[in-house]
Amino acid sequence: MMRTVAEWLTPVKTSGLAAYLIASVACAATAVRASQKRLRRFAAALCIIDLGLLLDIAFNWRWKLYDSLKEDAMSHHWYYERSGPQIAALLFLSIVLLVAAVFLSHKFASVRGAPLAVCGSILSIACWLTEIVSLHATDAVLYRSVGPLMVISFVWLLACLMTAVGVLMAAGGSPVD
Repeated sequence: MMRTVAEWLTPVKTSGLAAYLIASVACAATAVRASQKRLRRFAAALCIIDLGLLLDIAFNWRWKLYDSLKEDAMSHHWYYERSGPQIAALLFLSIVLLVAAVFLSHKFASVRGAPLAVCGSILSIACWLTEIVSLHATDAVLYRSVGPLMVISFVWLLACLMTAVGVLMAAGGSPVD
């Protein structure tokens, strides 16, 4: 079934595409312009993450993955008992991402703005993972309409703003180490 551009390019999707495009461009510009190899690699890694999330929003990969997991759970008759494992998965992912944020922020603490960029990227990854786990309680919050957008749009915008500002600060600042 073909969809029109208006059906495909909703305000929510447009906000996510724009946010991740801007973050990707900021990271790519830093990766190209940075004089230090460590900063170039850091910015390139963030760029890859943001480009992946941009493509994910464009092609709905997270929903295709979610549908596949849902079909598998239904075929094994686990779907209606999923809330316990979903809560456990979200708790586990929260701990892993928090540890990653602390570790990477500490690792790049000497680069001005880098901890902010790290936290922005980890927030983006956390959103993506939360959408895949798709616990009803979190979905009820993330997909609540706020005008033409949804709460998830504002989380994407915040995460991308953190990443873009952080990586641009890193490009303009000098490391301490």
